[in-house]
This record gives sequence, structure tokens and C-alpha cells, in this order.
Amino acid sequence: MKYPSKKAFLTTASFVICLLVVAIILGIRSAHELKKVAIDQFNHQQLILARQASQEIEGSFNAMIEELVTLRDIYSTTGNFSDKLLEGIFYRIQKLGAKGIFLIDPKGKIIYSQGIHSFHLPSSLRGPNISVLCKKPWIYITAPLGGNFIVFVIDPYLLVQRHVEKIRFRETGYAWVIDDEGYFVYHPIKEFVGQNAFKARQKRTSYFYFKKINEIQRNKMLQGKEGTGEYVSFWHKGMKKDYIKKIVAYTPVHIPHTQHIWSVAVCAPEEKVSEVIHYLYLKQFLIQGSLIFTLIWLGILLLAMEKRFRTALEEEVARKTDFLRKSEERYRLLIESADDLILTLNQSGNIISLNQATADFFKKKPEEIIGQRFDVIMQWPIDTLAACLIKLSVLKRSIVKEHLINLGGKKHWLNTKLMSLRLEGEVKEILCIAREVTQEKLLQEQLSNTEKMASLGTLAAGVAHEINNPLGIIIGFGELLLENTPKDSQAYQDIKLILKHALHCKSIVQNLLNFARPTEDLSKAIDINEVIKEVINVVRHTLEINNIPIKTKLAKSLPLARGNKKQLQQVFLNLIINAMDAMPDGGELSITTRLNKHQAIEVLFQDTGCGIKEQNLGKIFDPFFTTKPEGKGTGLGLFISYSIISKHNGRIRCESEENKGATFIIDLPPIGEQYAR
Repeated sequence: MKYPSKKAFLTTASFVICLLVVAIILGIRSAHELKKVAIDQFNHQQLILARQASQEIEGSFNAMIEELVTLRDIYSTTGNFSDKLLEGIFYRIQKLGAKGIFLIDPKGKIIYSQGIHSFHLPSSLRGPNISVLCKKPWIYITAPLGGNFIVFVIDPYLLVQRHVEKIRFRETGYAWVIDDEGYFVYHPIKEFVGQNAFKARQKRTSYFYFKKINEIQRNKMLQGKEGTGEYVSFWHKGMKKDYIKKIVAYTPVHIPHTQHIWSVAVCAPEEKVSEVIHYLYLKQFLIQGSLIFTLIWLGILLLAMEKRFRTALEEEVARKTDFLRKSEERYRLLIESADDLILTLNQSGNIISLNQATADFFKKKPEEIIGQRFDVIMQWPIDTLAACLIKLSVLKRSIVKEHLINLGGKKHWLNTKLMSLRLEGEVKEILCIAREVTQEKLLQEQLSNTEKMASLGTLAAGVAHEINNPLGIIIGFGELLLENTPKDSQAYQDIKLILKHALHCKSIVQNLLNFARPTEDLSKAIDINEVIKEVINVVRHTLEINNIPIKTKLAKSLPLARGNKKQLQQVFLNLIINAMDAMPDGGELSITTRLNKHQAIEVLFQDTGCGIKEQNLGKIFDPFFTTKPEGKGTGLGLFISYSIISKHNGRIRCESEENKGATFIIDLPPIGEQYAR
């Protein structure tokens, strides 16, 4: 075994000594910095105490003013008040520093009093409003009461004492308060109270000029400013020395209903803070020394353990690599098990990976698809993919498209979502998730056919009514001719044949009317929120395709309505489809249910589409009126909706401005009520 040489030992020892010297120098410097920071922090804590005391003093003023307001309000309501009420108020304000409560007439005669027996009310307080006057030795708060005046007489010392006397820092810190003329309102040395703050200190220590604290009082505290500072004194709450450095924090007290500003100061001797700093410094020095020696021994230990650590690290890397490989396998299994078509594209739009469901859908091997253009495989129009890629590079949201694809002569509808995969804000790949929605499209077409059938039924009802009238005339006159024609004549047989076929036509028309207006059951209890949710589930996919998010705000505990669920579904579906047609470039649809001021169930369909022109608002519920292009609408949807809501004893109306969207509002009566239309 090879031992270290003497030279190496001396070098190490010298290095340790230098390290210790540097640590001591840095420790001394850091102690000074620590002391400065600690004093600043302590002064900030004193400032917080001063602010709290200021708020409490202002709160006491406001509490007494509130008592005055309460008393004035009682008098204005009842025209009188009892002595017990005044006694109760005096009991409460006495805790806040009040010395007396007086009721005086306009001439200054005392009608009622509690506390001190006499006082002189300054004439400036006999005004129409609540007034506050700080006039030594009292504070007067007064308010007019009918033709009289109610006056609170406050001892400022007692008012302030209860808030600042409790302020302490260990056994030496304390607080004092001066008014805006520089007189002590409160001081732990009671002989200072009521004296000028500048003269009181000078009188006690005539051989020293309190320059710093006088500057703080004159330029800061009497100006209503807030801050911190330092000054020199020769005493501090029982501590008498030739030189005591103090730290002080001060903040203003704004007296309500006056221009007077007092100031609260909290002070403490700096040496009490220094004691804490010295303790922390010693503790810091011991910690630093221990840390240096610990680091030296740790260095030696680390060198000895380096090889062992390297071996353990290599084993850990191997374990993590195996874990990562298994995670990738699980991810691959998850993607491969999905029924949706999952692909990734590069920024040029070429396919770089896909799952097995994609290969099975296109009936190709994965390697035959990888590298192909995505828009070619998906049979997209030219330039569609390029536009999507540009949009994805700018926007951070996904793009959804629904498109038709022809495979082996069979048509399939796909709902395809493209989203960007970003790394450090830059698009690296494009993720594509596609789902076949052929069945949903068929259902959508069936719903569209249902609407057409409803429109056709309304048209058939109108035509049937028009045919019924001439048929009735034909049958009526035919029966008259039959009665006046001999039964054995050919004319009689001809008329019977005419009547037979006319009656047959009437039967056909009646069946047509029964088809157009089937018997309706409007007696079932219906949950409007559930009806809306069912309709939304049907059209949600269509709205997503058209880039129309739907927002619902359905009131809880909505009462039930009475009616026909299918007919109401037809109305709601028609309004949603109309809203979708009004937003061809996308938008937002909001559906809200609530109780209006008449306690009727109110349903609102609000879109952000093109809106309705003012001249068309009165026509939208007319049959065959439509603003849609030819082939897009029959003009019967809103007419049918109006008829259905009317049969439910409800009301439907529209509020809209051109290019500002439209809101359709449906009012339905709850069970047991009839809505007044």
C-alpha cells in the first residue's frame, strides 16, 4: 500500500488553513450583512405592528361614529329614545376611551349626561352633519339629533392606550403616538403625555440635541408619511446609558371626518437585535467550520467510493434502459390495440408511422403506407393538407375534418383530427387520429329525412284542407241529384258512381290529414333538461365537424313540464340545425334553461351567426318563409315549431340583430300552471 508523502500532507494542511481563513473572513462579512438584513426585517415587523395599531385606532373612531349613526337612525325612526339606550351606548364606547356622553339643546344646555359632569361644546361642532374635533384635552364627536345634539367626549390617551400599550419587543420595545401638532397622545413615560414631543425629550436630557428623531418627527411623522429609521437616545424603558441606538417604524393615523393625522411609532434598542445576530453568527461559524471539515472527509470518502459508484451507476443505467424499452413496448401495444386510425406525419405531410388499425382499414401492409402522402391516402382535395399544416404551425389547437373516402367501391365517412406535437415550442411531428363515423352520418341523414317528412306532412295538411272543401260540395250536390233522379235510370247509376268515388277521395284526404296531424299525447311529465341533453347527444358530432362548440347552462331543480317529448325534441333539434346553418364558418352555440320572473320554464338557444334582418323578424314563423338559399330549407321548420309550442301553452320568440347572432327564447308553463301568452 502506498502512503501519501510529507510534502503532500503539508500541501493539504496549508490548503485547509487557507480555507479556514477565507471562511472566517467571509463569515465576518456575512455577519455584518446579516445584521443589516435582520435590522431591516425587524424594522419591517415593527412597521407591521404600527400599521395594526393605526388600523385599530381608526377602527375605534369608526366604531364610536357608527354608534352615533345608529342612535341618529333610531331617533329619526321613532322620534325618541330611552335613557337605557344611552346608558348601553355609553357602556360600549367607554371601553373605547369615552369619558362622557351628552345630549344638549341648540343653546348649549345639557339635557342628558353620563360620565364627566360638564364640558364646553365648541360652536364649530354644532353643524348639520357628524363632526369630529380634536381639541385638548378631549376629542369631541357630535351629530345633530332633531333640534338637539348628541356629543361623545373622548379621552385620546385612553383611546390610544388600549391599542399601543400591548406592543412589545421582548421586555424593551414599546410604542408611542403623537398628534399633528407634535404633542404626545400616548407614551410609556406618562409625564410625556400631553407635552410637546420635541421639548419633552430635550427637557429630560438638556445636554444632548435629539437631531435625528426630531427630523423624523418633523419631516415624516407630522407630514403623515410612513417609514422606518434610526436615532440616538439616552434612555429606553428602564435602560439608562450614555448612548442607545434605536430603530423606529412609524405610520399615520387618519382621524375620520377631520383633516387631523396622528402618527404611531414603534421603537426598540438596536442592541437587542444585535444579541440575536451575535448568537446567529456564532452558530453560523460553528456550522461553517463543521461543514468545511465534513467536506474534506467527504472528499476522501468520495474518492474511495468512486469506482463503486461508477459500477452502481452503470447498473442503474442498464435498469433504466430496460424500463424504457418496456415502456415503449407498452405504448406500442396501447396504440396497436386502439380501434381508431392513429398516424404520425412529418412537417411535409408524409406518413412516418401508423397503427395496425390503419393498415387493416386500408387493407394494406404498414410498409406500403409509410412514406406516402397523407392527403393521397385519405383522398383529400389538393392543397387541403398544406393549409392544415400551415394552420397547425401557427395555432396550438387541433383541427377536425370530416370527409368521405372510397375503398373498393364502398364509401366510408371519417372524422379526422390533426394536432401538432411540439418540443420546446417547435412543431416536430403531426399526430392524426381518425374514426369512422359512417353510421353516425346515416343517422344524421335519417334525422334530415324526418324533418323533410314533417315539412311534407304540413304541406299535405294544407293541400288536404283545400281539397276537402270542393269534395264536400261535390258530395252534397251529388246526394241532392240522387234523390231527384229515378232509380231505374242510367243517370241514377252514374251519380252513384260519382258519389262512390267522391267519398273514396274524402277518405283518402282524411287519412292524409291524420298523417299530417296525428293524435298527440300532451299529458306526460317531461324533464326539459333531459330532452335537451338527448338532442345534444344526437347533434354533437355534427356541431364538432362544423367547428361549433356547444355550451350548456342547465338550471338545477328545474320543474317538470307537461307535453309531448318527441314534439319538443323536434323543436329543439330544428333550432339547433338553424343555428348551425347560420354559422357556416364556425361559431358558438349556447343553450340555457332557467325560471324567468313569471316562474315559467325558459329555454334559450343563442348563436353567434349571421343574425336576422330587422324586416324579417316578424315573418320567420310564417309558413314557407325562409332566408336560406334554394334547396336549403322549406320555410316550415319554425312554423311547425311555433305550432308545437303553442299546443303546449307556451311561447317562442326571437331576438336578433344582423351580423350579431340570434337568440330564440321558449317559455313553457310548469306542471299545474298555464302560461299567459
